[in-house]
Amino acid sequence: MLSSIKQSSNKICYMILPEGIRKDLHEGLKGLAEKNGVSIVVIEEVNWNDDLTPWPAEGVFKKAKPFGGQAAAFLNKLTNEIIPETERSMGIENAERALLGVSLSGLFAVWSAFSTDAFTNIISISGSLWYDGLVEWMKEQSLSPRIKKVCMLLGEKEKNAKEKRMATVEERTQTAAIILKEKTQASVTFELVEGTHFSPIMPRLERAFEIIEETVTPTTHYS
Repeated sequence: MLSSIKQSSNKICYMILPEGIRKDLHEGLKGLAEKNGVSIVVIEEVNWNDDLTPWPAEGVFKKAKPFGGQAAAFLNKLTNEIIPETERSMGIENAERALLGVSLSGLFAVWSAFSTDAFTNIISISGSLWYDGLVEWMKEQSLSPRIKKVCMLLGEKEKNAKEKRMATVEERTQTAAIILKEKTQASVTFELVEGTHFSPIMPRLERAFEIIEETVTPTTHYS
């Protein structure tokens, strides 16, 4: 269920990655862990369309299954089972945790910042913040006071998606960043980067870690 790289006794990043890219990232993740002095845990057994969505919604493509909206149950499992067991087995104490997601798990990461106090840093790469009702929901919620940094990276071509809901992703991610900054003293970064939907992935992971590891807290910025 998990693959892990131990590099720190207290800094740990939990990643939920699309199955198609996980096997190609092992060496890259090892390098990230070593460079940034952070342990990395990749959570592998995830029902992508159900576990990562906060409420039910229609699928995005013709004949696609609807999204199941089981994020609350999965977050409960993550925070009450997976995290305690993982940190106990790895000998990690007083953890400073980051949650990193890509695509739908990027949506889950941002949603989790409002739904648990388990994490201090949130990373959303090509997050599906176009998801029905998310931005409106965020306006009515309170961000966890433990959050220090939120990093959202989006491919500059993602707004060109043919599916109308997905094509709103840039506008809605920028709106989400503004909402986050209004609700917290945390550092909030939203950057447009080269490429399409989470591709290329490794430069985005590297940039995200650079932002999270910055010692000087930047203000919200867009580029």
